[in-house]
Amino acid sequence: MGTPRGNFQADRGRGGGDYRGGRGGRGDRGGSRGDRGGGRGDRGGGRGVGGGGRGGRYRDEFEDGGLLYTAGGEPLEPPAADVEKQENALIRRGEEISLSGLSLDDLTLPSRPSYGTNGRPIVVRTNYFKLLTKPGGVTIFRYHMSFEPSLQDQRRKNRRLVELLFSSNTILQSAGVATDYSNLIVTAQKLPLGNGGGITIPQKYWEAEDDGPSPKSKTYNVTISNEYSMPLQQLLDYVSSPPGVTSAGFDKAELIQALNIIMTRTASENRSIYGGGDQKKFFTYPTDRNAWYDLGSGLIALKGFYTSVRTSTSRLLVNVNVANAAFYPNANLLGLMRLHTPNRANDSRSGLEGFISRLKVSHAYIRAKKDDPNSSLKRVKTVQGFSHPTAKQDPPPLANAKQITFQCTEIQATGNISVEQYFKKKYNIQLKQPLEPVINVGTREKPSWIPPELLTVEPGQQYRRKLDGQQTDRMLGFAVRKPAENARRIVEQGAPMMGLSETSQNLLAFGVKVIPRMITVRARILPSVPLQYKLANRPKSFPTSNGGWDIRGRHFSESKQLRSWTFVKFVDNVVSREDVEGFRGIIRNSGMNSDEPTPPNGILQPLRGGRDNEDSDEKVIESVIVKAAGMGLKVLLVILPDKSAFIYSRVKYWAEVKNGIHTICSVGDYLHEKGAQYWANIGHKFNLKLGGINQMLPSEKLGILAEKTMLAGMDVTHPSPGSIEGAPSIAGVVASIDGRYGQWPGTIRAQDSKMEMFKYLVEMFGERLDLWRKHNQGGLPTRIVIYRDGVSESQYRTLLQDELPQIQKACGARYPGGKLPKISIVVCGKRHHTRFFPTKDEDADYKKNMNPPNGTVVDRGVTMERGWDFFLQAHHCLQGTAKPTHYVVIYDKNDMDADKMEALTHNLCYMFGRATKAVSLCPPAYYADLICERGRAYLYKEYNGRDGQSVTSESKFDWKASPWLQGAHHAIKDSMYYI
Repeated sequence: MGTPRGNFQADRGRGGGDYRGGRGGRGDRGGSRGDRGGGRGDRGGGRGVGGGGRGGRYRDEFEDGGLLYTAGGEPLEPPAADVEKQENALIRRGEEISLSGLSLDDLTLPSRPSYGTNGRPIVVRTNYFKLLTKPGGVTIFRYHMSFEPSLQDQRRKNRRLVELLFSSNTILQSAGVATDYSNLIVTAQKLPLGNGGGITIPQKYWEAEDDGPSPKSKTYNVTISNEYSMPLQQLLDYVSSPPGVTSAGFDKAELIQALNIIMTRTASENRSIYGGGDQKKFFTYPTDRNAWYDLGSGLIALKGFYTSVRTSTSRLLVNVNVANAAFYPNANLLGLMRLHTPNRANDSRSGLEGFISRLKVSHAYIRAKKDDPNSSLKRVKTVQGFSHPTAKQDPPPLANAKQITFQCTEIQATGNISVEQYFKKKYNIQLKQPLEPVINVGTREKPSWIPPELLTVEPGQQYRRKLDGQQTDRMLGFAVRKPAENARRIVEQGAPMMGLSETSQNLLAFGVKVIPRMITVRARILPSVPLQYKLANRPKSFPTSNGGWDIRGRHFSESKQLRSWTFVKFVDNVVSREDVEGFRGIIRNSGMNSDEPTPPNGILQPLRGGRDNEDSDEKVIESVIVKAAGMGLKVLLVILPDKSAFIYSRVKYWAEVKNGIHTICSVGDYLHEKGAQYWANIGHKFNLKLGGINQMLPSEKLGILAEKTMLAGMDVTHPSPGSIEGAPSIAGVVASIDGRYGQWPGTIRAQDSKMEMFKYLVEMFGERLDLWRKHNQGGLPTRIVIYRDGVSESQYRTLLQDELPQIQKACGARYPGGKLPKISIVVCGKRHHTRFFPTKDEDADYKKNMNPPNGTVVDRGVTMERGWDFFLQAHHCLQGTAKPTHYVVIYDKNDMDADKMEALTHNLCYMFGRATKAVSLCPPAYYADLICERGRAYLYKEYNGRDGQSVTSESKFDWKASPWLQGAHHAIKDSMYYI
């Protein structure tokens, strides 16, 4: 009913698909990023959405109230003494404990050997609320829902059916019933399921816009079963128990999941609040469209909140944090298409189909009552895309309402009718834009066509792909908020919106309540780390301050010579002769000498830019780099026209994979706008790529590093939305090569798509050991410390079962007599929502921002009740709210205590070679992340689709035809080419 199809059929609704997010950014790290390709600077601008200024500064009421969060002037509550007492009692040096509560069963993790004592003690607030239970104990019951017919992959319809089920069945209408609106029900009392342990309820389905069910409404059988009772006291006893007590007898993960469903009940039931896709993030639309914050190209930014129940020693906590995300606006679809692709001369509309594919849209042109022209029925559909030729039909690509025709005997007995004619005759709608491409809301095989001017984008749909460069800049302007502002937002807006309070009936019905006040914990500020450079050609240590330092007047610890190099200009009117001489002078001040560039004036070959010119631009890039290789050049300074990720990726591919040339890329305007410091940063990268060492730790700061220790970093990155089907995951390993810890060559490889653990780690780690041996007169390290990035708590078991044996196997093949080195593995967590807020002016960083100072470490109060972990904010946060890194020691045969492990990690954060600031992620893991990102650049087309193709494209990754699968050119593979 209502929309034209080929071989006209009744219009059926279809449920929506799920969306997954990609990897987050690293906005809080120190260091320059001049060599990083940005987003797509070649995309046109166009009009903005709503009234929020494009790129303007975001302001609201939480910005006012002072730079230091004071909780409304309430007296500062000290850290919980009972928790600290229990923490101290749990310390058992050298004892290993079962982590069955983390589903590790027969595996063990090292227990916390001690709490750290180094550094100046302070007290900080943290964004956790206490979760309390009523005296006498609370039992929660969990049930599973199944649906017949199945609703798999029909998320919107699934939610609506659960809403109908709850509204029409009295047993589900008490205050003590909550659901995830997917397949789980949580209750405070047992449901009357009868002796069979389950009941099946027939439920008619209709849309919220309908008056009720009709005789044609579809009936689903919903079965509620699998009762599982969960006494909360078991969880409380577990987090308060001494080492050796396990969670046997109850499922910790199930209980936490149930509590999360209860905590989010208020937000989940509010139809004006939209979920972020993972059932832990919730967003609201501003009611005034003029308040929308426009990101450009058809997207807006929204603020919301993340919430999650966490366990810590002796207590349950609720973690609440501010969330920011890009959304599609609730706007006319045609208007949205024009915002995304404002260039009307570009008939191919590159990227547009991928942008709107799978969007939920609605129309309201069908009358609810035939005799009432003002009545209408809203219907929600899913965008499949534009027209594509099929075996049965052959419409032209991007066909419009005049071009697509079909048979419709209801209106015309013989022949075909166009989409434009259909809407005029059927609904008396004269299309205003009949030449715009029509939208398919059916399937490829059975299309259903609607002109975009008649469709409205449904609210609450998050954009899951990577933002372009301009959008990223605007998102930072929207998301970056001072600590006190975020703290006020969490307590004053987040807690009420999520229904987290002492009086919430939704919580009290389950026998729990939340104290919406940030708890306090003890922290320590570790001292700044001195660094070693050269002065008068001799090693000398220099102090650092606030996580940064100035190298003027100092030389790199080991300087390399810049030879066989030139600059390539892919844009005209940049880099004069004076610029080149100025650059040579700046790097000379750091101890690097350089030859004249060859040719002296560089290579000029402007690119056309833009998506429609990508093929021709790549041919130009290839020819220039092949020419440079033929001239014997080893290093290129590449001047880019803009922050196009495509151009950047093609330069890296043709230089590093195909021709063995080091490149450093810079946007042309930056060379003049950012001055001498920017040129100096380029010098840092040149020296590292050529095998030099920029800074070193003085001997008194080496600790375990002085004992033939190899440091390694490991990471796996995965394809994001927009990648072609089957695009591989990319695994990377980097490692130090000697006792100076200034060079970190790496190994990189593609592996099965979305494979979390390393597939080829035996070979990859073996290559790192072989290179160490080459640089150490045939010797091998006696100790190895690995920083593993990108692993969640649920994956610790897999890591120890899968990756550790591969590392041991690589070592066993090389160490004589099978005597393995002592190995430690530390997992680095970035995707967490823990934040810390100073409680005194003197305990904050620069007074304009008021984050905790760099070197702030927290290892109690909000850390794991089992195992060994700590939060470290090693960097000085230049803007916004600082995000510490969460480190978890999951394997340790080096017998370090808390102070030694925290000091090692903190000291290393000053050793990121391309920066003159301490960084937020320990460099071994940071370097591993960078080398994985380089693999993404090599497979740019596979990770970003081709010509912005739709996610519904039939393209699949071809392992045999892939342009890259592992490593870099043999001429540079043992260098830091990726930096």
